[in-house]
Amino acid sequence: MKRAPVAVAALSSAALLAGCTLEEPGTGNPTRSPAEAAWYESGAAERRGYCAAYDAHDPQQPINVPAHRSDRTNEEFADDFYEVLKDRC
Repeated sequence: MKRAPVAVAALSSAALLAGCTLEEPGTGNPTRSPAEAAWYESGAAERRGYCAAYDAHDPQQPINVPAHRSDRTNEEFADDFYEVLKDRC
């Protein structure tokens, strides 16, 4: 009769250990910066427009940096977005 409580305790411990060893979702993948997220959330036409403005290097037609939630200042976000354009265009 003592085997039932021991078996339950062993299974409970095994279940707890299995839950503790599970990898958290997304820990293997690097997270996107807000600037990268803004790039991926924009449509294909918007991306072409960003790249055209980036390639033109025309101060009369500046790059329209999309609005995006970020804890960074507008200037810092614009700099980050420019770096994303440098990689993507």
